[in-house]
Parts: sequence; structure tokens; C-alpha cells
Amino acid sequence: MSAYKQFLSTDVIVSPLVVNKSFTFEGTASLINAGIVGFVGANYSKSSSFFYASASLNPAITSSITVGGLYNSIKQLYYTNYIPNPISGSPYVTNYLGQVVEDDSRTDVYSRFYNYESTTLFQTNSLGYTSNYGFERYFDNYPYVISIPRDLFGDYINPNTFYLRLEGVDPGNFNSFTDNGEGILISGSQIAGIVNYSHGIIVFAQSIGNIDESLFQTSNITCSFQSSRTIYETQYKCTIRPEEFNFSLNPSLISGSTDGTVYNFVTGSYFSPYVTTVGFYNEAQELLMVAKLGQPLPTSATTDTTILVNIDK
Repeated sequence: MSAYKQFLSTDVIVSPLVVNKSFTFEGTASLINAGIVGFVGANYSKSSSFFYASASLNPAITSSITVGGLYNSIKQLYYTNYIPNPISGSPYVTNYLGQVVEDDSRTDVYSRFYNYESTTLFQTNSLGYTSNYGFERYFDNYPYVISIPRDLFGDYINPNTFYLRLEGVDPGNFNSFTDNGEGILISGSQIAGIVNYSHGIIVFAQSIGNIDESLFQTSNITCSFQSSRTIYETQYKCTIRPEEFNFSLNPSLISGSTDGTVYNFVTGSYFSPYVTTVGFYNEAQELLMVAKLGQPLPTSATTDTTILVNIDK
């Protein structure tokens, strides 16, 4: 014997819940074991010998990504709006709307691609540019990249939480990098690259951040950040009316006779069953999941009884 009741749309509520988790890694091995890898890119038009080389910074990791391919990917994704972009085969330059600028000598017009900026504040590609409201978004010919897997950073890296400390070219000389909450990587008082929170990508400009191949070849490295992930809590409201579920399915109510006769007290008017388990079924009446109550819950013969079941996805 089974009893089923259909859920109404008002019985199911889905609520988002943002959760955060902090990570700290000490040493190159801990970074690699967590899936955090480093890459280096190169402008192969200026350094063609690098074009076919692997971009991986760690000798133990093989990668099909070439330094030239990484350079072009990073440039396309994050910097094209900050680099003058001539139309292929033409001396003309386009602005961010794709409109041709007749004076090709101008250097303050950029491409029409989306660059996943983390801020709406004004940014520029000029090294000599200073502003109280803007940041330099300088693209280097040899960008160094740290890639954090999505399993770690979730939906995005929380702004103002990325931190990197490593030993520089000279032993004992440590560099530290933090993000300013607007997607800009800071080293001391210098702007050293960008942090893309939603991609888990950190790009270092070699000429500014004093970064070299030792980025992933030193054990004196510390990296920390805080991830953010949105989970969805589904709440099911199971309402039992006074006239519903007023008979127990517990087999202990059967007297032991072969015809399934129940004890006399079960058929009395004062009998009130207790709820211990709520089963969830699909349309084919196949059991999908079971919710266990902390203690038996008596149903009411006069008012509705509501059981709330929460599921995190």
C-alpha cells in the first residue's frame, strides 16, 4: 500500500546561497598538486624561435599550449581594447565600435572585442599615464600567467583576496603581489598585471613585475585566495491536511494474521499516526530520495501539518 501527494509550484522554493572558502598553498609542489599551473607567453612575431615551445613553466608538466598561442590568447581575451588594432590588410584603425578611424596615426583607439574587465573605472595602456581614477592595463611581450582550476575558485575569485609571494631572481629577494579589488595586480607601488576573477587567470607583466621562469621553479612561493560559489537550496513544503495520511504504513500494525488484519486500536477514531520518513518520487512512482525526521512527528486531526525539506545542490 502506498500514498502519494503531488507538489504544487508554490510548494517548491529555490534560493541561492553564496559560500566562500579560503585557500593557501606553500611551495610549488602544493600548487601543482592542486592543479594550479604557470605558463609563459611570447610575441612570436618578435621571437619566432619561441613559437613552437611549450608554454608550461614547470618541467614536470607537459602542455600542448605554445608560448605564441598563449600570448595571442591572453592578448585577445584581456588586452585587445587597450592595443591599437588595424584592420587586416589595411592601414586603418578601428575603434571599439568597429568604426574606421581615417587617421591611422592615432594611438588612442582600440579594438571592438570584449576584454572581461573587472571594473568600470577608466584604464589605459600607457606606462607613463597616471590618474586618480584609472589604472594602467599594460600588455607585455612576455606575459606570465597563473591558471587556477575552476574546481578551486568556483564562480570567481573574491576581489581583494589574491596574494602571491615568491623568491625573485636573486636569492633572498622576495616579491609580493596582491589584487586591488578592481582586477589589477599590484606589487609594492607598481601595477604588475591583471587578475580575472571569473576565469581564475592572473597575468603578470614581466617588465613590470620582475617575474621570470623561476615563478614555478622555486619552493619559496606562497599563494592564497578566496573562492566564491553559489549553491542553490531547494525547499520542499510537504503539507498534510487533517484528512490526509491518517493511516500508517508501518508493518508492525498488522496483527500477524495471514490476511493482513490490523490491530483493533488502529481502526479507532483516536488513532493518530506519526511521520518518521518522507519519500520523494518521480512521475513513474520511482523512489528518488528519502528524508528522515529527527524524531517521530504526530499528524494533527484538526490542523495542517507542514514538513519542510531542504536540499542543497
